[in-house]
Amino acid sequence: MARDINDVLIFREDISPFLIHLTKSIEGGKSAKEVLEQIIEQKKLIASENPIGDVKWLIKDADKEKQYCRAISFTETPLNAIHCLIDIERRKFELESYGLVFMKKRLCERGVSPVLYLNNEKNDKEEVVQALLKLIDDAPKVAKQILPLISTFGKGLVADYGIDFHWEREWRYPSVKGDFRFIKKDVFVGLCPDNEKEDFEKLFPGICFVDCRRNMKYYAKELVETKKRFPDFKFSVV
Repeated sequence: MARDINDVLIFREDISPFLIHLTKSIEGGKSAKEVLEQIIEQKKLIASENPIGDVKWLIKDADKEKQYCRAISFTETPLNAIHCLIDIERRKFELESYGLVFMKKRLCERGVSPVLYLNNEKNDKEEVVQALLKLIDDAPKVAKQILPLISTFGKGLVADYGIDFHWEREWRYPSVKGDFRFIKKDVFVGLCPDNEKEDFEKLFPGICFVDCRRNMKYYAKELVETKKRFPDFKFSVV
């Protein structure tokens, strides 16, 4: 008997039902903890001023970089493996163990999309990216939606930068869509160091916080209880 795909996917531990936004410290500004506190208080995520993705290497214009290469980032990495994104060498902006775990289905409905990873192992994708850049002149509205989603892996589009981060399974919300505003129903749990759990749960009442550096089985009881907030949610959480 044929199986419904949704009944199959709930057993795929490598496929996460969540999209996770981790915060980072701002140089000369707020700490990762303070950034998360602000996000919770304002109930919104804001795209960084720093350009994102690999298209920026070929634009070479600061104003256009800000227009066409900014987005809010999430990861589809399973909850129990989020610690793998922390303390990575050669990362320009170091992610920390603070963040929010969102329901992927709800974010898909809001326009959050997977990054489009181009395989540049043969060093043959510059022509492809240059062709995409023509959208800036031919269809700027389209360019603002597509260009922030482009990244490469393999050889760098510029000789001095070639780092493979496609294992992060990144998703993005292009800045052209504005700030990403959310409500409590969008959030499954929050992330913070275990010794700050109580403080964050007071700041965001009704949301459980866990430490992504621990095995999620440590929070099994709380996660199972949290799951009750989402009656149609079938995936395992521990």
